[in-house]
Amino acid sequence: CSSRFVTELRAVLIGRQHCGKTSVINTILETRTEAEGDEDVKREGFIDGRRVSLVETPGWWKTFSLSDLSNLSKQQLVRRISLISPGPHAVLIVIRADSAFTDPDGRFLDEYVELLGPNVWTHTLVIFTRGDLIKPEEIEQRIQVEGSALKRLIEKCENKYHVFNNSNHHDRTQVEELFNKIEGIVRKNNGKHFNIDLKKVKEVNEQWEETQTRANSRKSRVQKERPVHVG
Repeated sequence: CSSRFVTELRAVLIGRQHCGKTSVINTILETRTEAEGDEDVKREGFIDGRRVSLVETPGWWKTFSLSDLSNLSKQQLVRRISLISPGPHAVLIVIRADSAFTDPDGRFLDEYVELLGPNVWTHTLVIFTRGDLIKPEEIEQRIQVEGSALKRLIEKCENKYHVFNNSNHHDRTQVEELFNKIEGIVRKNNGKHFNIDLKKVKEVNEQWEETQTRANSRKSRVQKERPVHVG
């Protein structure tokens, strides 16, 4: 059972499209939200006496490189993490257990996660979703057999990972074990959460506002240029 080292847990979920981020949040919070929309990026609940706050970051397609991501997507990553004030206890990297993890996947994740700053890795943990498709004892074998990319990622996360069976929402043991691992991250960081660079947040917010201003100007121009049809 948990020592309840912290009574509030805050986490951010990072992963590509369709990796199971929403499903992980549903399992933790015992909800059934399916849509991945802006209104659902931050979700909260009280689980076993803890206040739990979870933020889902934008996904990307498997074939993407970091250069394929627009500045807008990078801005969204930082902005969404800034929603979870004063900062996340853990950054959860979500990977499907039934999908290969290649060298390009590893390089992309390295660069993407480090958009938050080089110190983020002490707060990271890998979650393998679709745990019903692979036996727990096979995960360690897969890490070794898969090749250097997955092994390197796990090592960067200080060998912290967790297997999630999203098809069994009633298995609360897997949720409690995840909480215990997040508490372990908090302990190792001397009780501190991850602090995103406030200068970076300020820069991103300014860029975001500029982007929105340009978008609104374009929209206004288009509306003015649109011909008016008189009946």
